[in-house]
Formats: sequence, C-alpha cells, structure tokens
Amino acid sequence: MDTSRTFSLFMATDVACRILGVDPKVMLETAGLGTLPYGRTELRGTAQQYFDCWNTMEVLSPRPDYVLHLGITISRGPVIPVFFTLSCAPDVETGLMRLAQFKSLLGPTLMRVFRDGTLLRLEFDSVDARVPMPPSFGALQLVVAVEKIRGAAAHLVCPVAAGFDGPEEERRMIAGHLGVMPERSHAAYVAFSAEDAKRRFISENPALWADIEADLKLQMVAQSDRWPIAERVRGALVDLMPAGRTGAEDVAIALGISRSTLQRRLREDGTSYQEVLDATRRDMAIRYLTKTTLRADEIANVLAYRDANSFSRSFRKWTGQAPVAFRQGMERPTTWTGEAE
Repeated sequence: MDTSRTFSLFMATDVACRILGVDPKVMLETAGLGTLPYGRTELRGTAQQYFDCWNTMEVLSPRPDYVLHLGITISRGPVIPVFFTLSCAPDVETGLMRLAQFKSLLGPTLMRVFRDGTLLRLEFDSVDARVPMPPSFGALQLVVAVEKIRGAAAHLVCPVAAGFDGPEEERRMIAGHLGVMPERSHAAYVAFSAEDAKRRFISENPALWADIEADLKLQMVAQSDRWPIAERVRGALVDLMPAGRTGAEDVAIALGISRSTLQRRLREDGTSYQEVLDATRRDMAIRYLTKTTLRADEIANVLAYRDANSFSRSFRKWTGQAPVAFRQGMERPTTWTGEAE
C-alpha cells in the first residue's frame, strides 16, 4: 500500500465541520494537525490523518445524532460532482457501480458493489488495510448511500440488510432511517433486493454523465506525468473547485510540483494558468446550465466563485449573455458559436 497517498480534507473541514457546527481549526488542532495551513491552501492528508479528523469531529460534535444528521444533510445539501455518478445513472445498480469507481476522490474509502445471491450488496472499507475505517464513518456511508438512492429514485427505497462495527446504541440511531436494524459486522455494508437493484432513477441524465465521467477520470490521473500539463491542471481544478480553491498554488500542490514549474510548463504548451482556469469554468458552466436544473448561484458555488454576480460577469465575458438568458436560449434554436458578441 502506498502510504504516501493523500486525500483532500475538504469533506471534513469544509463540509462536515460546517454542518455539525464544529470549528475546523479547533478540529485540526485537537486531531494533532494544527500545523496544516487551513484557509491558505488545499489541505490533504493520509488515510490515518483523514480518519483522525473524523474521530475528532465525533468527539466535538454537539449532536448525539451527528451521523444521521450529517448523512442526510450531505445527501440533500451541497453540490458534490462525484455524486453525479449515481444520480445520472439509469438505475440503482448502475449508479452504485459508477460511484464505486470514483468514491476515493471523496476520501480514503473503498466501495465494493457485487451480487450476493439475489441481493445487491454494497460494502465500504478503508483504502489502507493498516488504517481501519472508524465504525461511525462506515455508518455515515450507509446513510448517504441510501439517502442518495431515494432522492434519485423518488422512492422510499429500504435496504433488506445492513451492518457496521458499532455498538447497539449507534446501530439503533440509524435503524429508523434505513428501515432495517443494522447488525454488528466487521464490514460496513448495505444490501438491496433484486427489485430495488433495478429500480429506475428519475434523475437519469446520460448527456451529463458523459461529461462528468471524463472530468472524474481526469481527477484520477491528474498525478500522472504522462498526461499533458493543461489536462492535469483541469483535472486538479475539477477536484479543487468544490472546496473553493482555484489558485495556482493549490493546483501546484495537488500535482506535486512547484508553482513556478507549473507556470513554466503551461507556457511551454502555449497556454497559461488563467486560460486553463477560464476554459474549465466556462465548459463546466455551460454543461450545468444546459444539462442540469442547478440554479446560477449553485453553479457559482461549484465553480468556486465568491457569489452569483461574479459568476455572471465571467459568463457574460465568455458568451455575451447572462447565465439565465443563455439557458433559456439553449431551450430553443440558437446561433451561439462560443464567441462573445
């Protein structure tokens, strides 16, 4: 196992802490990670550091039902591109198989999807066998998975079995939401009936999936020098933007190179960091405006703009139109060519 592999701490510091009302700086300090430059650049940590953050949030959380509250809020709250792998799919099984490919982009978690007799079984585990996944973190995965499936299917899908390595009190805490009492098991898992495995999603969106899949694959290979530097930058940006990070320094850290090396290599390829950033934002903005129902302010947030007005100014510069007008124009024949008028 590559113990040097790191994972974005965004889901812990920027999502979970905010939802639970925990000060991220206090959480990092309590977890022994106070030296990390929170607020100045993207934070990444090993599997052990990631789970240390989770264990610390568990202690600091003011809510006894923090797992259930956090899981439901994550599922219904912030737009996280990785979850489009599930919602864009035609059915439950296809969506879970797609999500399993890219789950590690959200943290040090392996996700396995397989048939267990007539049931569809979904298991979660640590990416590092030497660093066990906290039981409550496994419980969170179950809540998020079930809630996401229900949202995409517009149906109260209930698993037929579930389990994680937690005491009875913790298992009862999520039993009512899941619709089944989780058993005490080493593996964090949830199983669905054959009927629910094939249940159709009302959110199916094959056009958006084609684009999302390409972006997520770029994220997975961003660390490879075999790819052109501009493509690696785009992959890193897709990963960083939901965390509000678009700076060259953040991207350089994500790619494991210095900022000066990043800028030099982009110049050698005939482009610049700002050009790649603008092109990435423009392409993603057009995609979300034409292939989703996300509001302009939600898109602005995904693309790491300060607010919807800043996003609108940039979009006008790229296309000559405001985002809402562009979306309305794409719903009827248009002559837009990609150039600002």
